[in-house]
Amino acid sequence: MSDRSTVLRRLASSSGQSVIEFALVMPIVVVLVLGVIELGSALQDQHLITKLTREGSNLISRDTTVEDAATALRLMTSAPVNFENGSSKMIFSVIKRGATTGSANYDKMVLYQRFEYGSFGGVSHISIAGGGSFGGAPDYAAANSDSNAGLQVTNLPPTLVSVKGGMIYITEIFTRHTMLTPFDRFGVTVPQSLYSIAYF
Repeated sequence: MSDRSTVLRRLASSSGQSVIEFALVMPIVVVLVLGVIELGSALQDQHLITKLTREGSNLISRDTTVEDAATALRLMTSAPVNFENGSSKMIFSVIKRGATTGSANYDKMVLYQRFEYGSFGGVSHISIAGGGSFGGAPDYAAANSDSNAGLQVTNLPPTLVSVKGGMIYITEIFTRHTMLTPFDRFGVTVPQSLYSIAYF
């Protein structure tokens, strides 16, 4: 009889130990699972906006007006990108190397066209020396692009090269990243917005 009671005590002790081990390991497993889900969601969203930026730059490089390219991107979007409800923004920029001899922008990279759509708070990463005004549809071309030195681009990657009169087509997309899980409640900072840029 004593052997049986010893075995029962050991089993009870073993199951109690398993419950304690489970209680210690479970929070770590939950955090890991939530992290994998959230990271997968963010990577999928980033992949989507990367594809959209490439498509936008491809469209405007093929003599499509920036307004038509914006319409095409709006029709191609899916969650999380939505340019209509304030959670996303697209910016088209066309950079041109000045070709007019003797002008202020001769042989300089100049912001030749700019079009923005969507009310998300993103600001273009393509900076210019000063400022300039842009016309309306369908071209949104800069006024005085030959003589306005304020349109000179100050921060293009050095690997981007264009011949005189040549153009570089740039699309930027900002979108809000919506959390799927309560992963941020564990003290982990998760980006609230995603950004992508494509040069053609």
